[in-house]
Amino acid sequence: MGKGLGKVALVGPGAVGGYYGAMLALNGYDVHFLFRSTFGAVESEGLWLVHHAQGGRKESVNGLQAHASTESIGICDWVIVATKATANSELNDTLRLLLGEHTNLLTLQNGMGNVENLAHAFGGDRTIIAGLCFTCINRTAPHVIESLLPGYVQFGEFGQSISEEGMKMVHAFESSGVKVRVAESLDEALWRKLCWNVPFNGLAIAGGGITTDLILADPALKKRSHELMLEIQAGAKAYGIEIEDAFLERQFELTKPMGPYKPSSLIDFLDGKPVEVYAIWGEALRRGEAKGILMPELKKLLHQLSEATHLHNN
Repeated sequence: MGKGLGKVALVGPGAVGGYYGAMLALNGYDVHFLFRSTFGAVESEGLWLVHHAQGGRKESVNGLQAHASTESIGICDWVIVATKATANSELNDTLRLLLGEHTNLLTLQNGMGNVENLAHAFGGDRTIIAGLCFTCINRTAPHVIESLLPGYVQFGEFGQSISEEGMKMVHAFESSGVKVRVAESLDEALWRKLCWNVPFNGLAIAGGGITTDLILADPALKKRSHELMLEIQAGAKAYGIEIEDAFLERQFELTKPMGPYKPSSLIDFLDGKPVEVYAIWGEALRRGEAKGILMPELKKLLHQLSEATHLHNN
């Protein structure tokens, strides 16, 4: 067991975490899933993946190692963090029982600041990498995860180019059928991902709970999407990161084939769950303004999202 990674814990097996954890487990990696509210459903029904890019092929994770507590998992060689960034305040207590002196960490969380949070809490001397998931994956039932567009995962390491230890996890994903890329600069990869996340996740909520095809079909919303991307591009440039105009245009091209797609933040919003407002929009604005960059559209969107999520959760 382990296949070069050893014992792996998956914390936060929602759509993204559940999918990639399942892909690793299906390839023979020793993955232990920490389920919370969905533990009962998964224990009785199993964990199922639906691959729409393969004609809707379904498969279940045989021998699924499902746990309801960290105590039953114990110390691991790797911990994959896929919880929402809104749960970061409770995350540290959850992780402590899984981390030994040499346990490595992979975060699949959205937004900025997550790797820094882990390094600050658990020491930057262990390998801490991030995987940015450029994909369309939804959990359609407590035990069913559907991959609409497989996309790819881009990996980067905190404070350096990716190490030999970090590459073990990259190779594990790749050997499990996941397309991977390796970023020389984690910060650049994070800024690039915001070019999609900021407009499409944000306007889906601010636009009244709409899917991405409706954003593209509305000239005003499409124009606003582009303005938001330009502000992210300017923010990145202030940190020495060049994002080419063609990359911004490509975000629209990549979104078209998604059809009536509900971004993850919209799903959380509609389900009454906390939305990662600060990690995605707030932190980008903070970093941009810290360098003197004016971001009026981002500031306006952040205000709209803060109001919408506050009203929705009260």
